[in-house]
Amino acid sequence: MNDQKSEMLMLFGWVFAIMIIAVVMLFPYSNYQFTSLGISDGVNLYACKYAEPAPMGLVDYGVSSYGNVYNISTHSIQSSITLDNFVTNFSNDYNASIQLNLNVMLRYENKTQAYFAQNVILMNTKTKQINFIDNVWNDSGINASLSTNSIMGNGTVSPSNKNITYYFYQAENQTGDNLTLKNNQTVFLRTNSSISRNGKPEITFYYNDGYGWEEYDKVELLVNESIKNYSIVISGFNYTPSYNFYDAGIILGGPGDGYNTTLINGSAYLTLSYWNGDNFQNVQDAYNFGCDTEEGINNAIVNPDFYSNGLLYANISSGKNAYLGNLWSINSSDIGVLYINSSIKNIVISFNKNGHTFNNSLENGTGEFTLESGTYLIKVYKNKSIIYDKNYTLKQEKFSVLNIN
Repeated sequence: MNDQKSEMLMLFGWVFAIMIIAVVMLFPYSNYQFTSLGISDGVNLYACKYAEPAPMGLVDYGVSSYGNVYNISTHSIQSSITLDNFVTNFSNDYNASIQLNLNVMLRYENKTQAYFAQNVILMNTKTKQINFIDNVWNDSGINASLSTNSIMGNGTVSPSNKNITYYFYQAENQTGDNLTLKNNQTVFLRTNSSISRNGKPEITFYYNDGYGWEEYDKVELLVNESIKNYSIVISGFNYTPSYNFYDAGIILGGPGDGYNTTLINGSAYLTLSYWNGDNFQNVQDAYNFGCDTEEGINNAIVNPDFYSNGLLYANISSGKNAYLGNLWSINSSDIGVLYINSSIKNIVISFNKNGHTFNNSLENGTGEFTLESGTYLIKVYKNKSIIYDKNYTLKQEKFSVLNIN
């Protein structure tokens, strides 16, 4: 019996050791906590890159830091980018890309199609010259491609280094294109989804670099079927038909074709927000790395931060040993979500935190805001007259409702 017990214990020990080795081989993430990357009952962020070079920035996967999953369906994603003495270099190549990446999903009959859309700033970080390009990839199946019969816009369908074809366009002769950025100048990117007059799904690409919003490309997906549902989707519940993530994010990377670059000097400040039906709202859960694009960056550390007015942003600076994980989460960070509910239409709401303000127009009298927790002086204006003027304390990890009548 003792010999049998010893053999059983030895066998158990070997089985346990093999299991540990298998886990280490499959999930070599000993430097990171599981909750920091996001394990959920839906998608698994461990399938993504976990070390630099990686696309670094601000990304919403529909997964909270505790692995809770959620779904956002919207028709517009917007980002702001501010660069402070920002310089990249790899083998004497100073070019880099700043990518607003997202996924649009359409449904008809019992079928689902997905398209990966990229709204991109190409930048020479030495001369500070920028150009705007967009890409659309067919994510509706493994190795799915696009053809001239399936998509139409200002650009063309081109072959990629993946042996598939994709849509490509570079802005030409448009206001604000081929501009030399000033230091600390803010540039905005926005991508919309809509249905055209003839019932086709559309993806529209915009930028704003100081000359107002410029629509530089409108892409129509030439689907013959009657569309039941079409929107930009952020979801942690499932993958696209080609097993990519339904995520949205603004990231820094190499100039294209899967090339990487290295951050040498300076900082970048990035925001990411989605249209919630009433206003653009900062994402509630964010990670500092991307998955669906191949261009990455080295030596880029991304940390969460707040503007003085309470809005959130990702702060990117040069440094080694970057930590890839969760930036902030409604479940675990110093943030809260405030829902404004008013029966009064067409109001302007002003948030003042320690003397720093931001304003937002609410056509329907309702809105939702992701903010740093703390006390705000909230003022509401109707026809430039104040109709509400009170302090409000937003608690962290909370969803609050403020009724204004």
